[in-house]
Amino acid sequence: MKLEFMPTHMTQQINFVQGEIFNQEEGASVEFKEINSPDPVNRIKKIVDHAEKYVVGFLNAQIEGYLYLGIDDSGIIQGVTLDRNDRDEISRSIPDKLRRTDPAIPHHYYDVNVHNISNSEGARIENLYVVQIHVIKTEDKYPYRTSGGSMYLKKGTTCMKLNSQEIAKEMERRTQVHLRKKADELDRKLEKEPNNPDLLSKRAEVATDMGDVANMDRFYRKLLELDPKSPKMRREYATAYQSIGDIEGALSILNEALKSNINDFSILNNKGLMLQELDRWDEALLFYQNLLKMKPDDYTIITQIGVILRHKCQYSESIKFLNYALSKNPNYRLAKYEKKKTYQAFKRGNTN
Repeated sequence: MKLEFMPTHMTQQINFVQGEIFNQEEGASVEFKEINSPDPVNRIKKIVDHAEKYVVGFLNAQIEGYLYLGIDDSGIIQGVTLDRNDRDEISRSIPDKLRRTDPAIPHHYYDVNVHNISNSEGARIENLYVVQIHVIKTEDKYPYRTSGGSMYLKKGTTCMKLNSQEIAKEMERRTQVHLRKKADELDRKLEKEPNNPDLLSKRAEVATDMGDVANMDRFYRKLLELDPKSPKMRREYATAYQSIGDIEGALSILNEALKSNINDFSILNNKGLMLQELDRWDEALLFYQNLLKMKPDDYTIITQIGVILRHKCQYSESIKFLNYALSKNPNYRLAKYEKKKTYQAFKRGNTN
């Protein structure tokens, strides 16, 4: 009997003889499991649980794999006792279980076949079967977790349950593989269109996500060569450095833009925020005070001065500026939030 969940797969024709040694060995892509429980309900539960664990394990290992239920660890074909109702239950329960993984496993990623077993004389043994589960190779970006939240990875002859640190490493590995493929694809396109701004921008973003500073820098500088006065590109370039934790590098890019007479307000504001991030409060205060002379009614600048004064423990002055910002725009939520925060800091006698 054959239970098909993936019609496009060719059924593997195998002659299973009870007591003989199977013609494959356990390894990275093959797993044997003995099912010898006398209780039919428990037998089905074990089959379904093994199916979930090893389908998840094979998919996370990104290899094609086969699980054989009814063959022991030494490779001897023993079989699993299953009547018609048991086989029907398996056909329902395995897909249902795999729909509850995170993410749900698509039905075309695996197929289940139930193979007859014969005795040494070639006669079929009634209600005795080997359950074979075939899992395809995938290159999915994100790994799978069981319905219980566990993550398994098939490695050699074991199916390892990963701990939190191992999960983090696996996630990072997959992310880097995905980004590398994306980078290679964009590089191929850039060979044909080397000055395409959209492709260059995407390639710079991928390099940033990969932590590839040399290429990140190279592609952003190419973009600036094409459009040297673009405030948007300067901001994105600085943000890229900020995202990798190099605030000084980001600030340098903004200063370079200002030296090039790109006095876009968003660049000026970003510079002020980065000075705060570096805890350069005196420099940030002077910067925003000069900026306020250019835009005396800008409540966002006034608010930032209030924030800086709080960090300098000048609470009364901070409240004055935040109130002044709210007089310009009573609905400015940031000023309301920072005012509340300043009152709390004042009560505690230290900065937040």
